[in-house]
Amino acid sequence: MSTKKIETHRKILESAFRLLTERGYHGVGLEEVARDAGLSRQAVYLHFNSKADLLVATAQYLDSQVGTEEFLRPVFEAKDAVQAMDRAVEAYAAIEPLIYDAAIMIYAQRGFEPAAENAWQDRMEFRRQNVLRGITALEAEGMLAQGWNIEEASDFVWSLLSIHTYEYLVRERKWPIDRFIDRLRQVLHAAIVATPPKPAD
Repeated sequence: MSTKKIETHRKILESAFRLLTERGYHGVGLEEVARDAGLSRQAVYLHFNSKADLLVATAQYLDSQVGTEEFLRPVFEAKDAVQAMDRAVEAYAAIEPLIYDAAIMIYAQRGFEPAAENAWQDRMEFRRQNVLRGITALEAEGMLAQGWNIEEASDFVWSLLSIHTYEYLVRERKWPIDRFIDRLRQVLHAAIVATPPKPAD
């Protein structure tokens, strides 16, 4: 992709993200995105075949804008799977406030609009794959608690680290973010982390 095309692509995504967050999915058309970006409608259609494609791309763009990869870097650099899990909770707590408005907008439309459902599932699959890698590492190191398999443990952690957990506890119940992180870690350690064997006398 040429430099000009990359710049046009970025302009479209920036305008789409701003307008969708402000007005909601139904309040924005491709023509408005084009106008806001200072482009022709045809230019937008050259990059995105439909509003559905644009919504999915906008959700992915949000990850790059909030620095998701940077937030996750300490997770991948952890010395072991338990430390990686602890750091993942910190990353989740840092990312969630930055994506909350857009995520809730997409979630609210997913039952009515296939585009919103596609965007939601795309982002949830991205998140679940990260969790799955962590749980697979935990199991490989012998630190997955007895009674759990990788799939069920991944489902459990993925659901716990959801936008709704953040919404209910931090936004609605006003938990300080440090307490939120500590409680999530405690729950995860108690539920899915194996107790290390006691050293022999």
